[in-house]
Amino acid sequence: MLRMYSDLDEARGHHASLRQIVDRHSGAASDFRALRRVLELCRRAAEAIDDRYCREKLRLVEDFAAEMLAHSEHGKWQRESMSGAEFLKQQILGALELFHSRLYSLEMLRRSAARASLARIEPLRTRSDLRSADR
Repeated sequence: MLRMYSDLDEARGHHASLRQIVDRHSGAASDFRALRRVLELCRRAAEAIDDRYCREKLRLVEDFAAEMLAHSEHGKWQRESMSGAEFLKQQILGALELFHSRLYSLEMLRRSAARASLARIEPLRTRSDLRSADR
């Protein structure tokens, strides 16, 4: 099946990879390799989809990931109900969810615009349609 929105598909692939990295990381220790990968995926996702809102959410992912993956001390992020690492992970996952939701919205907007464009195109007339119109 031919996909109409390869940029959205590419961004969704980066989103899935980012989620996988964040889901697997406990935040107990620094992981600079994972941080480099997150930053690279965020950069690629931002390049794939030209949308300011998406870029803002990806910047949040980068910022919170830098805090979670570059430091083993997360005390300043600690909340009454969760550790600092868990709080950072939740912030990253929240930003990723908003990014993913925006991709869905962009696809629906594009589909809607495409349907509207097709509806404006006059249907092809057959020879019998033309003969009927001449009578």
